[in-house]
Amino acid sequence: MTYTDTQLKQALAKMLPPNLIVWYRNPQFPSQAALRYCNNGAEVLDTELLHLCWLVESKLDIVGKHAMYRDALWELLGRPGALISATWQQRTIALAKVKGIEIV
Repeated sequence: MTYTDTQLKQALAKMLPPNLIVWYRNPQFPSQAALRYCNNGAEVLDTELLHLCWLVESKLDIVGKHAMYRDALWELLGRPGALISATWQQRTIALAKVKGIEIV
């Protein structure tokens, strides 16, 4: 399935640690969150989204869910060892699968 960046950002926002606030209510999607900076409303850059994925990844159980995440990424990318080159979009899809978050 193909997802939009907005759908993926909304899913990633659901997985962020509770003490990290980097989202706001988007007027186009009043009932859904889209990742943005709080201070100036600028969109979060791709490199920053990778870092946010890392924050979620760092909270995965190292034995159980981390292995499930690795396998989900391998399945998505079609090759082992692809973890290092996975985009924030691919990481978000794999994280959502492991954490049971629906991408809508």
